Amino acid sequence: MMQVTNEIRSVYEKIKKPARRLLQKRRIGFLRFWLSITFAQRCYFLATSMLVLQLFLTIESSLFEAIMFGFALAGIISEVWPKFMTLWNSLPGKAVILFIYAIIANFALASASGLVNSITGVSSGALPYSHNFALILMVPGWFFVTTLMALVSGMLIIFIYLFFLLLLKPFGVQRLWHKPGYRYVLSTAVARFVWTLGVALQLSVLAGQVGLLSEFSAESTSQLITIENETETSIEESEPPLTEEQAEVTSELEGDLTALLTDAKQKSIRYKRAQRQALASFIYEFEADSRSRCAHPEGTRVIELNDYEILQIVQTPEDEIGYTYTVEPCRSAAIGLN
Repeated sequence: MMQVTNEIRSVYEKIKKPARRLLQKRRIGFLRFWLSITFAQRCYFLATSMLVLQLFLTIESSLFEAIMFGFALAGIISEVWPKFMTLWNSLPGKAVILFIYAIIANFALASASGLVNSITGVSSGALPYSHNFALILMVPGWFFVTTLMALVSGMLIIFIYLFFLLLLKPFGVQRLWHKPGYRYVLSTAVARFVWTLGVALQLSVLAGQVGLLSEFSAESTSQLITIENETETSIEESEPPLTEEQAEVTSELEGDLTALLTDAKQKSIRYKRAQRQALASFIYEFEADSRSRCAHPEGTRVIELNDYEILQIVQTPEDEIGYTYTVEPCRSAAIGLN
């Protein structure tokens, strides 16, 4: 027993120093690698490492995924923001950015106007404060839409960049629009493209889960499911029959997709209903008047549309939004009470 212990100790002493030296070299090599890359590359490296761990260890944690996509988003923002500021500081770039914001603002204003009209039945021009409040309610949805549009545009730009990088690589061109000390250009571009796609998909799922995709209505969802079913039917007719395991996997995927679409539809409907209820309450409490020169029943509120018409608002708890709107003639002492 003593002899075996001595042999183990001698073997340990022999491999102790080489192992320590190897670990030290590895540590120094990793530190050199870590210090030689940019902040964005470090974020992509950490996100990719976490993704590999998730795949191999089957980690199912929302917090883990949030941190992983947070690293990826931090890397994307750290690369995009300086280029955005460079574009903003130039006169043509500022004109392009303001033009894009003007287009988005125009669509948002039109959507807010349509929301006011769908509730009251009159033009939003008669309710300026409610129109502004409707615009505030639509800011989260438009924020997600513009963010997704920016990410999709970024993916297209990165894809074109990758194409030119691979095309020019045989001619000795290793990098484009990077500083001389920038390392791992191609691998970083691939990671950037993959994580931009991943963040865009994650934001789309998040927007659907909280109901921000309000345009994803019941009609569009049912049409999408109908098109999907028709496509599956045609594929099943043209392809040979699946095995039992393949059919089970396909059925499970179809069920998940249908459940995801249905859940997004229901949450979008609830989100739109909450928007309408909040706007209707704002109109009644803040925009409408309880007293007016135009005669109206007690307990109702009015908004004067012009000299001859009023918008009369009545609380109706049984209604979906809680209020009923009707356009009535203005009955006043100046015009006539009859």
